[in-house]
Amino acid sequence: MPIEIRELVIKTEIVTNNNKNSALTKERELSLLRKQLLEECKRLIAEKNQDNSYKR
Repeated sequence: MPIEIRELVIKTEIVTNNNKNSALTKERELSLLRKQLLEECKRLIAEKNQDNSYKR
């Protein structure tokens, strides 16, 4: 069953930092962002499936 996602919100923050910990912080932020994106997509897919459950 094809699923269409019509809206995607991308949050970005640009920070300049010459600290060694910045790479680790970036990895954590990326991981958190990926998790949030996956959760939002799963929620949208679940909502879409609930809307179409009566159409068989």
